Amino acid sequence: MHSVAEYLETAAQFDDLARLTFEPALRARYAHVAECYRLLASELQRLIETGALKPEQP
Repeated sequence: MHSVAEYLETAAQFDDLARLTFEPALRARYAHVAECYRLLASELQRLIETGALKPEQP
């Protein structure tokens, strides 16, 4: 399983790809993938905070 930080880092990478591409459809797709990774990070954080999952140790 990935950590919250890893999900957020991947989201930032897709944000960068979206910002750098000139193709509108690809830009929108990269932005959508970035948002999905932020959603995964948010959900994982919620599960950790509620005790449903334990955070991974570095």
